[in-house]
Amino acid sequence: LGIEIAAHREDLYEVLKPLNHDTTHACVTAERAMNRALHGSCHVPVAALAILQNDGSLHLQGLVGDAATGHCIRAEARGSDADALGRQVAGELLARGGRALLGTLS
Repeated sequence: LGIEIAAHREDLYEVLKPLNHDTTHACVTAERAMNRALHGSCHVPVAALAILQNDGSLHLQGLVGDAATGHCIRAEARGSDADALGRQVAGELLARGGRALLGTLS
């Protein structure tokens, strides 16, 4: 479930804050940070999955693929800062050849 509000409606933020699930929020933040760093969209073969570990850290797995050939590149990392973790995994994917795969898209 997602609830979207206008950024200037701080009064609604406080009212809706109790509905936020911290674990889901952290996982989604990591996944979205990776996707954003890769300039992902509905037309880019990118996947991300973040899971909160028992020690409180996040484990993020990422993938960049080529739908035509089935070739894919994977990377993963663990960390406590969701946004930094997403950027880290994106950087690994790009360094491992993801840049070439993403560059072939029109």
